[in-house]
Amino acid sequence: MFNRFLSTLSLVSRFPIKRGKGKFDLSRTDFYLPIAGIVPALGGLLALGVSYLLTGSPLLTVILTLIVQYLGFNLFHLDGLMDTADAFLDAFDREKRFMVLKDSRIGVYGFFAGMAVLSLKVGLLYTLFPWLVYFPAPLLAYPISGRFSAALIPGLTAPAKPGGLGALVKNLRPYRVLAGLLTGLLLWTALVWGISAFFALGDLRYGLSGILLAVPAASPLVSVFLARLYQKHLGGYTGDALGAAVELAELLHLALSLVILARIG
Repeated sequence: MFNRFLSTLSLVSRFPIKRGKGKFDLSRTDFYLPIAGIVPALGGLLALGVSYLLTGSPLLTVILTLIVQYLGFNLFHLDGLMDTADAFLDAFDREKRFMVLKDSRIGVYGFFAGMAVLSLKVGLLYTLFPWLVYFPAPLLAYPISGRFSAALIPGLTAPAKPGGLGALVKNLRPYRVLAGLLTGLLLWTALVWGISAFFALGDLRYGLSGILLAVPAASPLVSVFLARLYQKHLGGYTGDALGAAVELAELLHLALSLVILARIG
């Protein structure tokens, strides 16, 4: 069981993951991918706390937090988003789109998409900063939402090519993805509460709210959109679709969190 989790984590992490003698096993990636989002979420929480202690600046804290998360986990996903933008925001045929997705160079559409997502994440986290003390568990759970969205895509369409990265996680089951999401959210909330209790940070214990379940529920919208886009133009998904899903669902998580908190005051 733990080997399956480590195998999934190694797929979405830039850190070398030692699995001992267990073989590389992605047979339950649908369950473990949302749970793997706890690791970048924890990295973000720690980076947020340390950065704010060192700088005292909400803006610098948000920027440093995202730098830590992207260096450790999200650069692959950002690359998938930018490749997706380059491939689908221009009028290419099927084979040309495959060539663009494989090209390591970034075009103007990809650059714009990457810049837009990063800028919006900085702006949203900065705007949400006053609420982070009271709702850290749901607000910082956006890596879980992102990986939940990515895990749904292989259950919605087939891989575009049998030998690609996306084929490693084909035929995933939506019910196991949902179970992984719920497990990941509960474990993440328990972890935040444990950290708050250990450091006597009483306010953090109130991190469980309706946002925790309401916001990730919108992640399938990203999954359906990308699955249909890739199915229509390529005949199925690729690894870049999963990366784009992580980035867009994380952004949607933060945006909806702001909408909800602004409405409830």
